[in-house]
Amino acid sequence: MFRYRTRGRSLATRGAKPARTQAQVSKTVKVNGDARVLAICVDSMSLDFARAHLGRLPALRTLLTADGALKELTSPADRLTASVWVSFATGAQPGAHGHYYPFQWDQEAMAFSRVSSPDWRARLPVEPFWHDLARRGVKTVAFDPGTPNDAASAPHTEIINWSYQSSGAASASDPALLAELRRRFGRRPIGKEVPVPKTLAQSRRIRDDLIRSIEAKAEAALWLMAREDWRFFLTAFYEIHRAGHNLLVVGGDFGSEADPDALLAVYEAQDRALGRILEGAADANTTVIFFSLHGMEPNRAQDHFLAPLLARLSGAWVAHREGAPAPARPENLMARLRAAVPAHIQYSLAYLLGEHVQDWVVNRALTGGADWSRTPVFRYASGGEGYLRLNIKGRERQGCLDRDEVPGFVTWLKERLCEIRLPDSGGPLVRAIYDARDLYPGERAEYLPDLIIDYAPDEPAHAISSPAIGRLDAHLDTGRGGNHCGAAFMIVAGPGRTHAATAEVRDIHDMRTFIESLLFDQSCAARAAAESMPARSDA
Repeated sequence: MFRYRTRGRSLATRGAKPARTQAQVSKTVKVNGDARVLAICVDSMSLDFARAHLGRLPALRTLLTADGALKELTSPADRLTASVWVSFATGAQPGAHGHYYPFQWDQEAMAFSRVSSPDWRARLPVEPFWHDLARRGVKTVAFDPGTPNDAASAPHTEIINWSYQSSGAASASDPALLAELRRRFGRRPIGKEVPVPKTLAQSRRIRDDLIRSIEAKAEAALWLMAREDWRFFLTAFYEIHRAGHNLLVVGGDFGSEADPDALLAVYEAQDRALGRILEGAADANTTVIFFSLHGMEPNRAQDHFLAPLLARLSGAWVAHREGAPAPARPENLMARLRAAVPAHIQYSLAYLLGEHVQDWVVNRALTGGADWSRTPVFRYASGGEGYLRLNIKGRERQGCLDRDEVPGFVTWLKERLCEIRLPDSGGPLVRAIYDARDLYPGERAEYLPDLIIDYAPDEPAHAISSPAIGRLDAHLDTGRGGNHCGAAFMIVAGPGRTHAATAEVRDIHDMRTFIESLLFDQSCAARAAAESMPARSDA
């Protein structure tokens, strides 16, 4: 059943933290001696790809075959791919924390903005569990976690967005430390990603740049590990993520040109870095957790159809409601311009234009030309997923749908979407459509997409058709051969490998209680039970 909140009620919840991030836990839990935890995330690593090339990845092979306990985990990335870091950091599902993408919808502004901006940080605050660890006396270093909080307020050593997949300003608990890091290892080694098709020469530069970026991150991590006194050290690499998007060679025409071994070369560089870090951390007290919060697979995105098909369906609905043909929607000039500008020019412009200009361009491409009074549904910004938002009066500032229209419209929309076929094969475009609030209930579920489309084709299609929309021809032009999937995992090595709590980790949001169990003498189940109890009052 579809549920929504009005604008007024939505605003009333702003600034409230999910219950899990403010858990009231006894401070008398016994600290587990000299236990240390080194958590290394390699973002979006494909475990299947790595397993297929273990002969070229000796450090990972040792972890998998000798030293480590492997746990394959579930993750919200099978529906909300970019929600994983906040889910891991808070130990909560997306409906509780409200984060699904770095560029989210603001219903008051009727525009998209970055969740790392001060306004969004105030609206959807994120307090990672390692902040609580630090307050409880665990000396902590968090180096480039993929969370949108401001590191300046962290109660421990923290650096955010130094060399991260998404763009944005770096922040640190100690500005002098960030300045020293930049002086030693570079300002942003990973650089920017530009989602356009790459030539072979561009892909080779990306490969070489990512290898250098991995080396810089490894050197910086080792420097911080030696410089700081720590019991919990978290770091993350994003180069495998970037490489999976751009260097995965696929059979279709939607990927970028790349050498057959380009992706493996980046995995080999990551493996060398892993070996160096493991060697630098080896001692009897340190548990190593090597993990990825989601995976990578050949791209199945179909979002190149979303804007035109939603425009046609919206027009059909409005015409039915008003009893007259809907006026033609003004052309989205920015979207047309982006489609017309050659990929190599877009690639160059992305490095010249500032972030604010890029955000304005993306907003205009997504919403330009919209007559909100005749737009009952629109697409969310995404990495290729099918995220839809209903334009509801009383929730959106310029709403279209009356409250009593919503159930009927949702039923009608789902029926029309499920009618769409691929002309060449006759197969469906849509496998299923999910109500996000049913999948991820919670006090911040209103910030998620309303509907999530699960696409049926195994690769981007070139044409779709149905009685309601006619025929649409389009081509995915992001240059991404790979995209995300929900295949998460962790490998535990060292003394924590045989900890009883290891067996209790099934999803990425369980990793919070697992890490706390290693640092404090308490099982995952006991800690989760303690967190679920209401706070006691001594008054």
